Amino acid sequence: MFELTYIHHDCFLLRTKELGIVFDYWFDPTDTAAEIPPFVRNFPKELPLYVLVSHFHKDHFNKAIFRWVEVHPDIRYVVSRDVARQVRYMLNPQSTYAGNKIDPSIVTVLSKLEIYSDSLLTIQTFGSTDIGNSYALTLKSQNLKVFHAGDLNCWTWRDESTPEEIAAAEKAFRSELRPIADAFPEVDIAMFPVDSRIGTGYNEGARIFTRMVNVKRFFPMHFTLAETPEMLEQRRRDAVAFTEFAPDRGEFIGLTEPYDTYSDEDRAITRSNTHKEETLQYSQSWFLSAGDTNAEREMSLTLLSSKLIDIATAHANSIGIGNPFMPNDHTGWVLSRLTVEMAEYPLVDSRFRIDTWVERWNRHYSERDFCICDEAGNPYGYARSIWMVLDTVTHANAGLESLPFQEEYLLPRECPIARPGKHRLMMLPSELNGDESRVVVADPVPATYTFAYSDLDAYRHVNTVRYVTLLINQFSLEEHDDYRVERMELSFLCEGAYGMTVEILRTAVDSAHADVKITDFMLRSKADRHPILYARIFLRRREAPIASL
Repeated sequence: MFELTYIHHDCFLLRTKELGIVFDYWFDPTDTAAEIPPFVRNFPKELPLYVLVSHFHKDHFNKAIFRWVEVHPDIRYVVSRDVARQVRYMLNPQSTYAGNKIDPSIVTVLSKLEIYSDSLLTIQTFGSTDIGNSYALTLKSQNLKVFHAGDLNCWTWRDESTPEEIAAAEKAFRSELRPIADAFPEVDIAMFPVDSRIGTGYNEGARIFTRMVNVKRFFPMHFTLAETPEMLEQRRRDAVAFTEFAPDRGEFIGLTEPYDTYSDEDRAITRSNTHKEETLQYSQSWFLSAGDTNAEREMSLTLLSSKLIDIATAHANSIGIGNPFMPNDHTGWVLSRLTVEMAEYPLVDSRFRIDTWVERWNRHYSERDFCICDEAGNPYGYARSIWMVLDTVTHANAGLESLPFQEEYLLPRECPIARPGKHRLMMLPSELNGDESRVVVADPVPATYTFAYSDLDAYRHVNTVRYVTLLINQFSLEEHDDYRVERMELSFLCEGAYGMTVEILRTAVDSAHADVKITDFMLRSKADRHPILYARIFLRRREAPIASL
């Protein structure tokens, strides 16, 4: 059993039944004036407390740590060689320094590839791409493997570096990482920098690290260096955007506010009071590049669908109900319904933001809403979604009762778009048996498509974004130039699978507005005519058609 509490920046408190470990203390934002912070004052006196420092940079080291012996009787410091040089006057009993000194017998100084070991743990040092050490620990009673990177990262700064400088930085990082991966091919806990100050590719170091080392639980750090509160908030969002670099690795757990705590006993996060608002509404921002737009230079509907799934996943992970926190290894969230309604779309070379919150929750499904807006909060549109938990073995609804959802996570924020309408079974004219009242008659010649490898997701069924792509491709380029997708409703009925050929039935629906065209779709298995998906797409005429480039 362990608990990991985030304090600030790179500082964490790891606690087990036998000991506590503090990593890279800088300061405690909840009590900035205190030389002995609350988490140290309140730490059980009967447990030994280890204090590790990776290097002397001011955002990793504070000399006040040596005052902690005043309140904790059983304390041991493990510091890097450069830290020892910085405070040698405090470690030397014969120095003329008149201030606070520390007993050198409780301080262990380690250089790269050195080891400290006692009856409770072993600490092994590795290198850094900055200065000082990174640390790999083994807690002996549990055989718990823990890694704290210090300033080890792939510091590439791609937006201001030459290709040669970027290549050299990546080579240096891999060189330092190789001995770690050889000695610790698997770690239970990893604390690693995910710092978006780097700019483009800020999470490349984490991506490489999680592919060279099998990480069971990954915790981002080093994301609080920001000039404004708004920038700090963006750094936090970037740090927990795990789907951007590791959607298929281990458990990724975002502790972003002081005293956020993760416990492996109940596999849940306890949020601090300062995290209340972010718990209710979660937000992320992105830059829309040319490669992310459609032929009309707007955000594509496929990209929007992907980002909605990404941020829903990130928010669920942040409150302890995401895929990494499922009660067993055979369940996962799947999208059951999605409705998107957009008045307009972000344009190329702009930034956009998505807010998400949980509107309803019961034992069968969760209803989650979204607002798509510009950075100032002016909405482009909204989305509604319904999610269920899938048993990936039986492919049945597993229910939500076992997830640690709390009523306080519900946000009574209104989503102004209507819920999706009902969809009826669709048939080809040749299949009618004389009773058309219960069905919708489709156009006589359906399109067909066979699902291939690139259409699949982690559950090995067809990805939502692939369905969106397939539907949008049923309209011509000229239609997209003349019309914009104003609303899309998706209702998933059955999983699509690799090698399955589907028929795409469609029919026009009468519209009350001359400038709006409505089309109903049904995707069904060609083999047995079993419905896979119902969809309804509303196209609204553009004020001015898109001119050909």
